[in-house]
Formats: sequence, structure tokens, C-alpha cells
Amino acid sequence: MHLPPIFTLPLAIPFWIAFWFTFIREGRVVSGAMKSGPTTQDAGTFRLLMIASPLVTLVAVALACAPGLVMTRADLAVAAGTGLMLAGAWLRRRCLIELGASFTGVVRVLPGQAIVCTGPYRRVRHPSYTAAILIFTGVGVALASWPALALIFAGHVALYGRRVAVEERALVETLGRPYLDYMARTHRFIPGVV
Repeated sequence: MHLPPIFTLPLAIPFWIAFWFTFIREGRVVSGAMKSGPTTQDAGTFRLLMIASPLVTLVAVALACAPGLVMTRADLAVAAGTGLMLAGAWLRRRCLIELGASFTGVVRVLPGQAIVCTGPYRRVRHPSYTAAILIFTGVGVALASWPALALIFAGHVALYGRRVAVEERALVETLGRPYLDYMARTHRFIPGVV
């Protein structure tokens, strides 16, 4: 059995400090979403994320424990993965600041709700989900295993892709033409790309 570098000293120390910094705020978002309760607009995506994301991550960790197909420079993998995780955490916090009370863990769109198009939302509709994918990709890189990275990346792209489809449907149904206009001038995840 191969032990991923995030479980060996000294590489584990910066990774787990960054991990704590990244996920402490996420815990507050999840707690708030659980208190507010489900919505029909959410279509079960909150529950899907709460179950499937940890499951995908745990399977990725298990894959990283298998010898073979590991990255040759574990130290660089942990450094790069930690950097990606922190970049994603920074972007998520920017999104939280921009959205304010509209930043919730469940899909909930209110009639007349303002469309935020400042900060990272100026050019991207879902920078918070871009940030989440970046965070989990960072975890995958830090595991220093190609199969683990592939699984964690593909799994979270699929999960957040589903969430975006549900959220955009709710936004269009509730806000109508103003949101369609916003969609026409922005990309979903990465400016100028997708």
C-alpha cells in the first residue's frame, strides 16, 4: 500500500492547515443550508452534493493508496494542490462577499432578486462553483495520484454541472429576461472559455 503524501510528514502540515482554512467556511454554508431546509427549486442537488462529493473524495483517497500511477514529485504535487485549494478558497470567499445573503447552500431564487454582476460575477455566472471545482482539484493534485486526480476532477465537474443546470433553470423561471440577458454576456465557469 502506498501512503499519499498528504498523510506523511512534513508534507501533511501545510496541506492540512490549508484544508482546514478552506473547509471551515464551507461547513458554515452547509450548516446554514441544512437549517433553511430544502426547496423545490433545488431538485435534490444539495443532498446530492452532500453525499456524492465526500464519497468521490474518499474513493479518490483510496485510489491514491494504490501503488502505481503516482506522480513522481510528491512534494511538488502537495505544493501545487495546496495552492489550488487556497486559490479556490479565496475565490469562494470573494463570491460570498459579492452575493451576501444570496450565497446559500441550496438553490433558492426569490422573485425580484437582484442579479449580482460585480466582482467575479461580472464575467462568470458561477464563479463559486468554479472555485469549488478548483478546491477539489487541488485535493486531487495533492494526493499525487493520476487516477485519484482524474476521479476527483471528473466527479466534481459532473456534480457541479448538474447543480448549475438546476440553478440556471430556477433563475430563468423566476427572474426571466434579465437573467437571460446576463447569461448572454457571461460564461458559466471560466471567462472566455466555458
